Amino acid sequence: MRCGFLTLLALAFSALAGSAQPHWSYVAPLKPALPAVADKGWDKNPIDRFIRPAMDDAGLFPQEQAQPARLLRRVYLDLTGLPPAIAAADAFLADPSEAHFARIVDRLLSLPGFGEKWAIGWLDLARYADSDGYQRDGFRNVWPYRDWVIGALNADMPFDQFTIEQLAGDLLPNATPSQIIATGFHRGPILNLEAGTDAEEDRIKQVVDRVNTTGTVWLGTSLGCAQCHDHKYDPFSMAEYYSMAAFFNNTRQEGQRTEKNGAGMKYIGANVNVPLSAEEKARRAEARGKLTAAQQDFVAKVDELCEALPDERLAGLKKEAPKALVLIGKEKRSFKEAAIIKKALFKKGEEAKVLGKLEQQVNRHTKGIEKGSFQIGFSSRVMEEMDVPRETFVLKRGNFLTPGEAVEAATPAALHPFPEGAPRNRLGLAQWIVSRGNPLTARVAVNRIWAELFGRGLVTTMEDFGRQGAKPTHPGLLDWLAVTFRDDDAWSMKRTIRRIVLSTTYRQSAAAGSSKRARDPDNTFYARGPRQRLVAELVRDNALSISGLLSKRMFGPPVRPIQPEKVWRVIGSVDNTYYLSKGEDLHRRGIYTLWRRSAHYPSFANFDAPNRGACTVSRQSSNTPLQALTLMNDPAYVEMTRAFAARIQQETGNRGAQQRLEHAFRLALSRRPGADELGVLRKIYFTSLDTNGDEAQAWFDVATTLLNLHETITK
Repeated sequence: MRCGFLTLLALAFSALAGSAQPHWSYVAPLKPALPAVADKGWDKNPIDRFIRPAMDDAGLFPQEQAQPARLLRRVYLDLTGLPPAIAAADAFLADPSEAHFARIVDRLLSLPGFGEKWAIGWLDLARYADSDGYQRDGFRNVWPYRDWVIGALNADMPFDQFTIEQLAGDLLPNATPSQIIATGFHRGPILNLEAGTDAEEDRIKQVVDRVNTTGTVWLGTSLGCAQCHDHKYDPFSMAEYYSMAAFFNNTRQEGQRTEKNGAGMKYIGANVNVPLSAEEKARRAEARGKLTAAQQDFVAKVDELCEALPDERLAGLKKEAPKALVLIGKEKRSFKEAAIIKKALFKKGEEAKVLGKLEQQVNRHTKGIEKGSFQIGFSSRVMEEMDVPRETFVLKRGNFLTPGEAVEAATPAALHPFPEGAPRNRLGLAQWIVSRGNPLTARVAVNRIWAELFGRGLVTTMEDFGRQGAKPTHPGLLDWLAVTFRDDDAWSMKRTIRRIVLSTTYRQSAAAGSSKRARDPDNTFYARGPRQRLVAELVRDNALSISGLLSKRMFGPPVRPIQPEKVWRVIGSVDNTYYLSKGEDLHRRGIYTLWRRSAHYPSFANFDAPNRGACTVSRQSSNTPLQALTLMNDPAYVEMTRAFAARIQQETGNRGAQQRLEHAFRLALSRRPGADELGVLRKIYFTSLDTNGDEAQAWFDVATTLLNLHETITK
């Protein structure tokens, strides 16, 4: 029997595949020996021992160490997301030694701002948002999970524990409320509660999202490619995909059709109550106290007006409002009863105006509690297993309406074995992910840390370590970091970060000549220091810090800072009114800003923050006119600019113009200005002063210039 050409070709490829070596990323990493370095004085730690030989082989030479002020600002922004104070810069300029730099790094790693900065990227992975998504986009309770991430990072929770609690904290023996809240990681998928939704279809979409996100975040694999067919490039079959799905198929339904209206939907997912902190209890008590006082003022005014009512007014009332007439005779009236009297007796005239203003105060305080910072309440969405597990099937072509063969919970055969004795549930899966035999988890984690500090990973396709992904630029370094992270550092993220920022590689100047940039435009060989624009939240945090407005209050429900008007559309059954926060909540760090998927904070969107409808491994970094317009015209940035201008004047007193300009420059950029830079600022200041005759306006123009510099939003 003759074989066709395609059959022979298929057999040939099959034979090649059978004899091929496993892909590098599916082989467990071993700790390599440190390479020799010819320039003995250059390397400060093992990282440099891997970087320098590759640099030399490429015919490149390292840059000198960055100027102290620039290096200090870089490490401050990298570790805490905030710039250093001038006093901190002066201290480092006086002693720019390696020992002093190491002490600074240790201090920054211990600050609360570390968790607030490093949680941003993790929340992108967790598709964290304060709303459900889709057009309805109702609000959801999950902010305690955001606080858990910040706290875990600040505590340097070992990455294996960090993983297990997020994937299966609810399944741990005697699980604590904190461990249960941690499972909010997989309550990130979008939820459709719009009328006409097929609840089972939406549930399956969430299961698929959890499988794909788990593969991306911890394994760096494109498992989602096997949802509808066997993976074309990596060793994952469609059956194995749904075996992974079985780990997530036993979670409670989140959406259900309403009984009264068959097309309507309601939320029925799992929540856990969150204990109130002492601060939140105080804030709630204060808000309720203000509401009670406003209600009492209204009732007292109604009492006063009722006592002064003439008999003829009461006689005329008998026919049209018997209930109000009865209430007038009561000695003590509630706010609701007083409102009935107001509606019946005081409809117009001066009395109506006075009562109307008092009633507006009551309504304002009521909305402040119901729709303001307390809107989302004190519960959090979490994972919860069903008592009776669901049966899981392969879904033909990924369609939930066409189930195929039944499958059991299992992990891909091409990777390491499932831990002996581990339960076949999310807890067992989490233990498999962080087991020593896993070739991917540690590599993926350290690659993400490296990318956060250098702007690109050692594997540039951070979401794909498979055959279609990029090969590591420094494979020995990647494996050395991974094994050291897992074994020597006991999964400590802070130790890995510390090691990287103390390297000579990290401390190089980012400046480089045109020839070096032409030979290595992407800095593949790390022959210069890192340089990239701050992410959206940090652009705002940096400006808030420079302006002096930044609030240091941590945790709690999301806040609603100033944003341009009419961004939120008032449609549908969800209240889409943007209730502005009050007081210091207007100036808290960006990580606490309400994240609504259909309309996330406008300046964040303009600076490339994702809407978090799906897992995001790395953000884009565009350069558009909208970004310049945001920094110049967005009402939040205009407010910051005014505050910055006022700060310059307050802190410089009666100093001369040049000293005041130098101080302003250092507040924004930490370093001292060059003569040419100072000359430009002098021209801006004096031109504005001559034109407007207003010193405040002149400093506003200077502040605008400094906050809009490319260097200000770049580390």
